[in-house]
Formats: sequence, structure tokens, C-alpha cells
Amino acid sequence: PPSFGALHLATPEDVLRLGVVYTAAFRYSEQFIWERPYHSKYPQDTILSFRHEVTTLIKDPKMIVLVAVDKYEPDESSKTDATIPVDNGWTPPEKGHEVVVGIAVWQLEPGCKRIGHFQPSSSNYPDLPEYLHRDENPTRVQIIQGVYGELEHEYFHHASAMERTAVHPAYWRRGHGSTLAKWGLELTKMDQVNQAVLATSMGADLFKYMGFKPLTEREINGGEEDPTGYTIAALEYFVEDGN
Repeated sequence: PPSFGALHLATPEDVLRLGVVYTAAFRYSEQFIWERPYHSKYPQDTILSFRHEVTTLIKDPKMIVLVAVDKYEPDESSKTDATIPVDNGWTPPEKGHEVVVGIAVWQLEPGCKRIGHFQPSSSNYPDLPEYLHRDENPTRVQIIQGVYGELEHEYFHHASAMERTAVHPAYWRRGHGSTLAKWGLELTKMDQVNQAVLATSMGADLFKYMGFKPLTEREINGGEEDPTGYTIAALEYFVEDGN
């Protein structure tokens, strides 16, 4: 695979921190805002849900989970609109110590020779309590899962896929997001396999800039309860385009 450089594979020891990073970053996503309207009331639920999610992703042999690191800034939680309780289960280090600040997740294409090559040797996963879903609107979650499932079935069966990318807002504009995304594109070019992604409007603009081509868009709305909703786009990076 391409050189990791300053990036490294996520480990079980990163799970607690990644719950904080996910929450701080995804708070700005249209999907987060739409499906987690009660986040500010139940922030611990949000952080816990992402910890469960990232644990599943790290354990999955079809997934590659890479993280970016930076020097810890103790006031980082003041630089996100997300609610990050101090007692969230992650113990911060001293100022300036290295911490995980970004994550990217890719799903390898079916039959890929690299499946199972990116799992950590450690199995020291944190013991997480049950996620109670109190931050979510269950109707909206069902709608989203249905639309995403249809798009993935239609467009992603032949390609690798970028599943997640997020950087804590306190560490934005330092190149972490582009470094993570570029690693995935290097792998795509090396293996000569297209890469697909689902993205809300803000993310879609970034992926278009990186050479992804729009395939389709779907409007997601909750009927009378929330007629505005948001737009989800499917995009694909075509290696034969020579980007």
C-alpha cells in the first residue's frame, strides 16, 4: 500500500478519543444535524454511538481505518459546536502531547487481495456501555438508512468506497483531511480500482475538487415533520480518467 507517512492505522486504544473527534467534526454535517436533533441534550449518547461504530469498523477485515495526529490543545472543545462533556470517558494528555485529530475509513472492493491486511494486532478494546439512541430521531435514521442502502447497492458493488472522513475542528486548515483523502486515492490508483463515496453538499464539493465525478443526488426529507431535509450525492473517482 502507499506509505502511511504521518498517518497510522487506528487501534483499539484510539476508540475513546475517536468518539470525541467524530462528534466534534460531524456536528457540522447536514446528516448529523438532521438525524441527531437531541445531541445537545444527550451528548454522551452521540460520543458513545461513534465509539461503537469505530470499534466495528476497526474490527472489520474489509475496512481500512487511518488516523491523523497533532499536538493536543486543551481548549479544543471550545472550537466545535458539538457538546463534548468533560467526563466523556477519554482522559486528555498534557498540552502539546500527540493525539488523534482526524480519521478516514475505506471499504475495500469485493475480492480485494488486501482484505484483512489492515487490522491492528492489539485487541484491547474498551468496554463500552449500551448505546441508547436518545440523541437520534428514529424515523429519520430509518429514512437515511433506506436511501443510503439503495445508493450503495446501485453504485458501490464494483468499487472501493470512502466510508468516513472527519477532522476535529480545532485542527482544521492544517492539511489533515487532504492528507487522509489523498492516501485513499493513492491506493485507488495503485490498485486500479475506482472509489465511490456518499456525501452531503459540503463534502460533495470537496470530493469534486479532488476529482470525483457526480453520479446522482437524492433528496432526504421527513415529510411534514421536516420538509427541508438535505441532499445526499453519490460520487465516484474513475482511475481510467488519469486524474
